Amino acid sequence: MKKLFTLVLCLMMTISLIGCSKKEDKAVAIVNGQAITLGNYQKLLALNKSSMESYYGSDIWSTQVEDGKTYKDTLKEMVLEAMISSEVVYQQAKKEKVVPTDEQVQEQIDSFNEQIKNDEDYQKELKKMGIDEDFLKYQFSRDLANSNLQAKFEDDTKISESEMKKYYEENKDDFYTDTVTASHILLKTQDDNGKELSAEKKKEAKKKAQEALDKVKSGEDFAQVAKEYSEDSSAANGGELGTFGRGQMVTEFENAAFAMKDGEISDIVETQYGYHIIKVTKRVDKQESYDEVKDQIKSTLASQKYTEYVEKLKKDSTIEQKEDVVKSAKF
Repeated sequence: MKKLFTLVLCLMMTISLIGCSKKEDKAVAIVNGQAITLGNYQKLLALNKSSMESYYGSDIWSTQVEDGKTYKDTLKEMVLEAMISSEVVYQQAKKEKVVPTDEQVQEQIDSFNEQIKNDEDYQKELKKMGIDEDFLKYQFSRDLANSNLQAKFEDDTKISESEMKKYYEENKDDFYTDTVTASHILLKTQDDNGKELSAEKKKEAKKKAQEALDKVKSGEDFAQVAKEYSEDSSAANGGELGTFGRGQMVTEFENAAFAMKDGEISDIVETQYGYHIIKVTKRVDKQESYDEVKDQIKSTLASQKYTEYVEKLKKDSTIEQKEDVVKSAKF
């Protein structure tokens, strides 16, 4: 399903499909005289519906997102808006003469088909939705046209130093990193139901924690000791917890971990879950300077300006939505 989700994300801003029957040729919207057909709309709905169900289940559609509006209503609106945006962008790409060549589009199709060639279930699902070569040709041409138009727009758009510095000062926190990469060994003081162990069993757990601490402090490999002693699910991976920021761990654990340096091993840290021994493998506490992130800021501002540009294109377009046809769409 991951491949399906990736395709859906790719298509969301790039789809305006080809109808294949009289009913499906009905327009759900008309953009500057160009129809977006019901058949095309239903195919994109099916792609997105399948993708969302793979993440959230098939029972979400009647759930209300806000007063009087369900997930189904929201998805139908989002898909139609994406198709309208796609049509507007594609029409502008034609005017700017940046639509892709047939060869470039075919390369994308060939690459996609190569990725799914051994996934028969996925191929069957796409076929069931009506996703064929013609569909892919149209969609990938839209995707490339959007990329080309954005690239041209950003090349033609000047971002001043003052704009970038202003953005940096207003969003300085976004460029501050405060994280810990760590492993731990846990001896639990709770049973599987979250009930606290007896005083005697807690005493035994602390004794085992001390044994583990003595071993790692004497130079034994932390990961091996974690595999031997730890009662946490991370034990199989040597106690690795990955990288985390503030607010993701219980207070006692967080306070200990964020006070440590690279390579340091803690004493026993008690939390509601039990006795921990923490090893910090990387501690990052850094405010990136303007010079370090100016290229990133320039890219962000250019992208924001492109979004505004597309919104203006939509505002300047003649767009007519056919609500009755939208309501008739299969879901």
